[in-house]
Amino acid sequence: MKPTNYRQVCAPHAQRQHIASFILFFLFLPPVCHSQHIGDVEGMLINRTDPAIIPRAIEIDVIGLGEGMSVLRSARTDSAGRFRIEGLPVDRRLMIRANYQSANYHGPVSFNAEGKAYVEIEVFECTASMKDIQVESVYMAFQMDGDQLKSLERISLNNKTHPPRTFMNPEGNFRFSKPPGILETPLIRVTAPSSSMPLVQEALESPDGQSYYSLYPLKPGLTTFEIKQALPYKNRRYAYAKKYYQDVAAIDIGVAPGDMVLSGEGLSRIQSRSQDNISVYVSSPVKAGSELVWNFSGGTPVMEPEISEVTGQSEVRAVPGPVGRNAFVIGPLILMAFMLALWFAINRAAAGSSQTSDSRTRQLQEFREQLLNQVAELDHRYEIKALDRQEYLRQREESKRRLRRVFQLLKKP
Repeated sequence: MKPTNYRQVCAPHAQRQHIASFILFFLFLPPVCHSQHIGDVEGMLINRTDPAIIPRAIEIDVIGLGEGMSVLRSARTDSAGRFRIEGLPVDRRLMIRANYQSANYHGPVSFNAEGKAYVEIEVFECTASMKDIQVESVYMAFQMDGDQLKSLERISLNNKTHPPRTFMNPEGNFRFSKPPGILETPLIRVTAPSSSMPLVQEALESPDGQSYYSLYPLKPGLTTFEIKQALPYKNRRYAYAKKYYQDVAAIDIGVAPGDMVLSGEGLSRIQSRSQDNISVYVSSPVKAGSELVWNFSGGTPVMEPEISEVTGQSEVRAVPGPVGRNAFVIGPLILMAFMLALWFAINRAAAGSSQTSDSRTRQLQEFREQLLNQVAELDHRYEIKALDRQEYLRQREESKRRLRRVFQLLKKP
C-alpha cells in the first residue's frame, strides 16, 4: 500500500540527486574561476633616441606593486623588441620593468575584461655628457628641532638632450656636497619624469668623503630629487656650507621658526609669515663650482602640546627628534614639505600676473595630492600595525592641518 504522502519518500532521493549535481558542478568550477584571474601581457620597447636601433634581448621583469616590489615573471625581448609574458594575476597591481643600457624603464599593466594587456615602453640611448641638462629649480627648507637642524632640499634637473638621451655616469648621476658635521647619511627621494611614484634611497658617499651621490639615471624630462639631512644646531648656531656643481639661477629658502636668523652673501629676506612661523629668503645666482656659506642662529623652540588619545587633536606640533626612515616615505618632515609648497606658491604672488597665479595654483594642487597620498599611506601602515596609535594620530592630524591650510589657499583668488 502506497504511503499517503508520496513526497516524503521521493524527496530524499531527489534531494540526494541535486546535492550530487551541485558537488559535481563545483568540482569543475575551480579551474574556470582560476583561469579568470590569470592574464597575459604583450608589449614592445621603442627606442626614442633612434627608432632604427631595436632593443633586442633586453631583460623584462613583471613587478608586483605593494608587496616589496617582487619580481613575478621574467622574459627577454625578441629580435623585433617585442615580448609576451603569460600566467599573470589580474587582481594585483603590476608593472613592467625593462633594463636597457643599465637604466630601468617602466610601464604600468592594465588588463582588459579578457585578461589581456598591452604595454609599450620608451627607452633611450645613454650619454655621459651633462650638456643640455640644466637645474630647473632649487627649494630648501630648514627647521630647528632641539639641538638639530633638519633640512629638506628639492632640486629639479631638466634633461633637454636632443635627440633625447638618458644621462648615466658610473661616478654618480646626481651629486651634492657633504655639509659640515652632518649627523646621518642623507635620504633621497627621486621622482622620475611623468611619474607619481617616488623612489626612496640612501645616498652614496664619494670616495673622498666630500660629497654624496645617487646612481638614479636622468631620463629625458624633469627629474626631482628631495634630500633629507640632519645637521647639528648646538647653542643655536650652525655654519652651513654647500657646493653646487651646476649653475643655479636662484635658491628659495624657508626657515622655521620664523625668528631663526639666516645670513650669508647674496641672501635676501623677502618674507616673514608669523601665521605659519616661517621666514623666506632668496639667494642670488650661483655659478657651478662655487661654495655657499650660510650662518644660522637663534630661533624660539615651538611648544609641543600633548595629543588627546580620544580626539587625536594637536594644533601646533614640532617635527619629532628621531625621524625613522619610513617617516620620510609617509610624511617627509611634514612641516618642511608644507613650507616648500607654501612659500613657493605665495612668495611671488605680489607680481599679480596670470602666469604667477597659474603656477601658484598648480603647486598647491600638487602638494594637496602629496598630502592625500601621505594620509592614505599612513592609514595603511596603521592597519598593518606598523605604527602605534599615538604616532598615527599625531601624523594624521598634522597632515589634516596642512590640508586645511592648502584648501584655504586654493580658495583665494
